[in-house]
Amino acid sequence: MTIPPAAKHSVLGPLCVAARLSAIVLASLALMPLQWLFMRVHRGRAAFVLPRWWFACLRRALSIRVILEGTPRDTGGTLFVGNHVSHFDIVVLGSLLRARFIAKNDMERWPGMRPVGELAQTLYISRRRTDAATVAASVAAQMRDDHDLVLFAEGTTSSGERVAPFKSSLFSLFMGERAAGDAWTLQPFTLEIQSVDGCPVSAGGDRDGYAFHGEMDAGEHVRRFLRSSGAVVRVTFHAPMAIPADIDRKTLAMQLHRTVASGLAGSPALAGTAERAGA
Repeated sequence: MTIPPAAKHSVLGPLCVAARLSAIVLASLALMPLQWLFMRVHRGRAAFVLPRWWFACLRRALSIRVILEGTPRDTGGTLFVGNHVSHFDIVVLGSLLRARFIAKNDMERWPGMRPVGELAQTLYISRRRTDAATVAASVAAQMRDDHDLVLFAEGTTSSGERVAPFKSSLFSLFMGERAAGDAWTLQPFTLEIQSVDGCPVSAGGDRDGYAFHGEMDAGEHVRRFLRSSGAVVRVTFHAPMAIPADIDRKTLAMQLHRTVASGLAGSPALAGTAERAGA
């Protein structure tokens, strides 16, 4: 007798959630104390090895498979700039990069985020215009030119169908005389949902099973994802680029936006690439 898919989810769902949560707890108990001890003596690039392992364990526990295109820089002094689809993006990118995240300060109030953010050296910032000067000073004081940083330049999450305009305010910290130490290198990236719970989004799969946006409830969204079979996400790392000496931050933001948007399926840039490949 064949068991309907809905019945399988109802029977196996709680067991799947319990198994995933157990794997996350075990990985955290094994790696987080080691990271805490390591950071007492070192906060350089080596301090991102254990967080990367931890994020990799989480990604495996959550059954998020990554299709990787391009090669991320791993030499320090890189600002990775891209789109933001879900809180799970941090797990995906954290498993691929040895980098610090720039995140909104309201995430710091989420359960468990404060210790995780501290061990991953996350930079929490306010997105309010009135706090712009304070945020710039705080970020500048914490930046190190041997670190890599990840900036979700839209300033919020989306459904992932398109890339929202980039907010340019933080780019000035990495340009000209305000940049700390050596010149920063930019590397744009594009996150794209391929499938959720075994169904490709191009064939009607529910992209909101992974994407978190609008008025969604974070807790319910996580619980829903834990009950699913996971997701497939394509991560495209575009060619690194130096920051032109004569460019302003708004022009730079628009240039990066075009590059990131070109990585989404159906974009003119990708369509042209597909046509050339097939010729």
